[in-house]
Amino acid sequence: MNALSGCVASLTLSTETLQTTIQVLDAAVADYPRLAKVLSSHRHFELVSQSDLQTAQSLLSSTIAPEADRLLKETEKHIHRLELKERKLIADAELLETRIANSLKKSGVPGGSSGQKTAAAAAIPAASGNEDEAMNVEKLKKLKAQRQRLAYAVERLELEKRQKEMQLKKNMSYGA
Repeated sequence: MNALSGCVASLTLSTETLQTTIQVLDAAVADYPRLAKVLSSHRHFELVSQSDLQTAQSLLSSTIAPEADRLLKETEKHIHRLELKERKLIADAELLETRIANSLKKSGVPGGSSGQKTAAAAAIPAASGNEDEAMNVEKLKKLKAQRQRLAYAVERLELEKRQKEMQLKKNMSYGA
């Protein structure tokens, strides 16, 4: 039994050593989840390589550039059309003013097409009481109002014409 008691003592010592080792290991491993969380690295921002960035920029540029060029050309065409329309309207207005001035000269109203002369012509009939001149001034006012109405009508008709042309172009482009 003596031999057996030495084995039991050795086994008891080994068990105690294992118990203390387990306690030390538990103390060391107890902090492991916190350490794993602290030491883990999260990628909050995705890093993109320079070549990927240049590829994306060139793709975006090749997509946007043709559309931007098309829009610029379309805008330039529209501006050119508006400039032509402005020139035409100015020429039409000058022509109408010339016609009115000629009709006033033929009818005998002093003045002409300038605003100061017509204002003076309007003041003369009131002061002198000449009915013929007053009628001519009234006729001038009516002609100016008629000219404005006709100018608006022409502008409206031109707009309708452009809209119909655009609709026709759209219909023809869908049909082709």
